[in-house]
Amino acid sequence: MKKHLIALLLAMRLPFLLLTCSVVLLAIASAIATGHDINASHAVLLITGALTAHISVNLLNEYQDFHSGLDAVTTKTPFSGGSGALITTPLATKLIAKMTILFLIITIAIGLYFTLTVGLPILAIGLVGVSIITLYTQWINKKAILCLTACGFSFGPLIVLGSYFVLAGEINWGIFLISLLPFFLTNNLLLINQFPDIEPDKSVGRNNFPIKYGIKLSLYVYLIFSLFALINTMAIVHYYHLSVLSYIALAPIFLSLIKVAVLMKQKKVMANIVTAMLFSVISAIITPLILALAIVVN
Repeated sequence: MKKHLIALLLAMRLPFLLLTCSVVLLAIASAIATGHDINASHAVLLITGALTAHISVNLLNEYQDFHSGLDAVTTKTPFSGGSGALITTPLATKLIAKMTILFLIITIAIGLYFTLTVGLPILAIGLVGVSIITLYTQWINKKAILCLTACGFSFGPLIVLGSYFVLAGEINWGIFLISLLPFFLTNNLLLINQFPDIEPDKSVGRNNFPIKYGIKLSLYVYLIFSLFALINTMAIVHYYHLSVLSYIALAPIFLSLIKVAVLMKQKKVMANIVTAMLFSVISAIITPLILALAIVVN
């Protein structure tokens, strides 16, 4: 049983949950900064629901990749290729399947609570979110453009706008602008994480952006998303009249952009892909946190 629990924890991919916390905290900071009284219990439920949603999609991905045989042929990196938990402990599949359902039920229950207490827009957001969770591995991964933007859409507009609406009871242009930042950064994070798995993914019928359009075009898309993220961050600073120190939030994005641009020029992308992935992770997690702090302090 101990091995099964360890496999479960590994399959949850706990370090990646920092991204969820970062994005929700950005929404909470925005609600505080715009003068809304924050319901503490709602804030806790928001973080809980976002985390259970992220955990459920991680577990479902691990379960489905194990059964498709993808787990057995991927090269693991710290950021891609799955945890390998079910390769070492295959008897934990039933536990992971049950926990996937449990975490999804918790997510749905929290969403229904907010639908009843806050309003119907939460139901629409929740239905889209649950659809992405359940369809991501088996269907969305076969649609290149949809796969490119699905995770960014989930961590950006869905989580940020949904969280803000729960806390503030409204949606405005400012929070829409903020929701675009995780959209661009998370798209980049998932895009570059797909590079090491192109051949294994292709072997099980996936057709994500790097598979369909190649690494070169994917890198240009990465650079474009990075530029959009830089412009978006400057627009947020201007919109909220944040201090000059807020421009520190540009640093992680700029560093990841420069890193990938240098690798492209040197034609050593795959040889140094793990470093580029690390910079993308740092950018996606740290930038929203810096911006959240800048918004609250301002």
